Amino acid sequence: MILVIDAGNTRIKWGLHDGAAWRAQGRAAHADVASLCAALADLPKPTRIVVSHVAAAPLYDALVQALAQFDLPLRRVYACARQCGVENGYADPAQLGADRWAALIAAQHLAGGTQLVVNAGTALTVDALHAGRFLGGLIVPGYHLLGNALQPVTALPNTTDGRFSIWPDNTRDALETGRLRALAGAVAAQHAQLALHAGTSVGMLLSGGDAARLAPHLPQPLRQVDNLILEGLRIIALETTP
Repeated sequence: MILVIDAGNTRIKWGLHDGAAWRAQGRAAHADVASLCAALADLPKPTRIVVSHVAAAPLYDALVQALAQFDLPLRRVYACARQCGVENGYADPAQLGADRWAALIAAQHLAGGTQLVVNAGTALTVDALHAGRFLGGLIVPGYHLLGNALQPVTALPNTTDGRFSIWPDNTRDALETGRLRALAGAVAAQHAQLALHAGTSVGMLLSGGDAARLAPHLPQPLRQVDNLILEGLRIIALETTP
């Protein structure tokens, strides 16, 4: 019974896996760590707990305290030079976020080959994986951050009710189309660069809270995977001696 927790920039995602399938998955706000434990109360007790944490330090302390009821050590994941069949191409492997590292490991096990690993969350990350090696990647503000970026310095509205349009003819549609084009453009540029580097076709794995919103604007084919980070944490847990 493996409990995996992804403490991200905006919320906490978790999943309980029994070795064959996910028993349950959920999410909680940073301020509501107690709800995670309440959700687990009626589920089997975990035998391992694996955590990816990229949020502020106090949240990790809160997780440790809340999960003390299980009397298990929390295995905190850090990126390293090589793990679970993936080589880390970062100049300093430890600087890569644990969430991105877990997603790359999941991508290698789910698809392999040449993949662009895209997570559309608070930030948009676009990471290149080729022949088991992470080549590098981008971090750009995500959909909601882009939507708020102009408001402090302009009179433009802070809105998410615009519609995508090839030729926007009003401000709300211009803002919506602009942010989607900006995000999709970053992905498309890396997709083309990876295809050139690898000399082969490129697959794409897409995850994150804004994945469905972004998917229609991205290069095809792509595979949308819910909770790719949790899947990677599960794989890491299986390679780890409890």
